[in-house]
Amino acid sequence: MKNLCFALGFVVAVGCGTDRQLGPDTLPNLTVPPAPAPNAGFQVITPIFENVMPGGDYEVCTWTDQILAHDVDIRSTLGYQTEPPGHHVIMYYTTVRQPPNTQRVCNDSDMATFRFLAGGAGEGETTQAPGNLVFHAPAGAQIVINHHYLNTTDRVLRGQSVINANYADPNGSYIHNGYVAIVNTNLQIPVGDQTQTMHAVIDQTYKAWSIIPHMHQWGKHTTITITQSGNAMKQFDLDWDPSYTFHPPKNTWDVTAPMLLQPGDMIDVSCEWNNTTSNVLTFGPEMCVSFLNTIDDQNLGSRAWDDGSWVPF
Repeated sequence: MKNLCFALGFVVAVGCGTDRQLGPDTLPNLTVPPAPAPNAGFQVITPIFENVMPGGDYEVCTWTDQILAHDVDIRSTLGYQTEPPGHHVIMYYTTVRQPPNTQRVCNDSDMATFRFLAGGAGEGETTQAPGNLVFHAPAGAQIVINHHYLNTTDRVLRGQSVINANYADPNGSYIHNGYVAIVNTNLQIPVGDQTQTMHAVIDQTYKAWSIIPHMHQWGKHTTITITQSGNAMKQFDLDWDPSYTFHPPKNTWDVTAPMLLQPGDMIDVSCEWNNTTSNVLTFGPEMCVSFLNTIDDQNLGSRAWDDGSWVPF
């Protein structure tokens, strides 16, 4: 498996297996000195995010110039952030590209195009796919970094993140992590209090190891229920908090004993909103989704039940 080595401009740098000194555009208050870029992987240093105001809470997205020349399998990441105000740094990929080094506060439409790779705390901690899973990104995808800053001080701060991505051992035996989404991209939410439901019948066998709900700022409540052989198992019955948009609650199963979803099983999702705008909300600004991580040992890829039909996504 080849390394990815790119030059990323004057405030974003990537190295591949070099013991590189961080440059003058790197802030000195990173939690711990970042490890060198991995020999089998790559390192991203985000541009500095200026003006993190007292009491401020910022979800920032950076589109790197890591445009993948070939498929990659990522086993783990190692993240670092300025302290304060760093909270987390997460790596995604997208096929909806932006100009390299674009950086802005994330919006809902941005996040809808992202697919999770790996990441978590920015305190020099490694996060790794469970079991023998790897997070897969396809050729042509663009690497995006989501970095979160919370300023609990009375000072205006600057934020920055570093993340090392480690490839899976090419000689190892791994299985791709897959995704299943229950969604309606034709979503229409009129003004006022509204409720909509989705009833998805599973089309083939999936081995799920986690499930999360997803809504946006107008969400009030969501329920998700899995039914097998007449046995209804409620996964969530949750009053929605806007903070869950980026940090949702999650139910997990051990990868050695996943939730086995068989053809004919059902997933029912209900979402309630209070649309306080003067317009009908559509998919993007608001959502109703259930996301599952799966053990994709059949190489199904990512699949979505979208308004009654199963499609790849």
